[in-house]
Amino acid sequence: MDVTFLSKLKRLLKDRVVVLGVGNRCRRDDGAGSLLAEQLDGQTGVQAIDAGAVPENYLEKVARSHPGTVLILDAVDFGGTPGDLRILEPELISPSGVSTHGLSLQFTADFLKARTQARLVVLAIQPADIGMGTELSEEVSRAVEQLKDALLSAFHKHLSELQGA
Repeated sequence: MDVTFLSKLKRLLKDRVVVLGVGNRCRRDDGAGSLLAEQLDGQTGVQAIDAGAVPENYLEKVARSHPGTVLILDAVDFGGTPGDLRILEPELISPSGVSTHGLSLQFTADFLKARTQARLVVLAIQPADIGMGTELSEEVSRAVEQLKDALLSAFHKHLSELQGA
């Protein structure tokens, strides 16, 4: 994984972190964010929520957690190579934009920003295939594993720093 990506990820974490995984697991790579949130749940002191294809149903749960940072994990078509990872500002997600969820993800980001004042970041995975099916493509499966390891490392460091402060 790119060292710049890792150091940028670690710098983005502030106070309490909540992970919101988004995606439809019946649409192959589209389910990457949902799957990753499920895998992170219970692994660290960071709250990870698998919101599936309906992130708007989990917004109050996220807001009640009083997060300093919300990481939204999602498959996003940003024109990269399948499995590429990007850290995107929510403002880059337009209703007609790059997310496979489009309007729903934009609404999610706008609501959470207004309701929590938290730092919002989209960790995007470039999908290879969002057709019907439950298996991730090989490229996206590798990216999910890499991102999981990077997030676990970043969360452990962040939580250690918070406890030492």
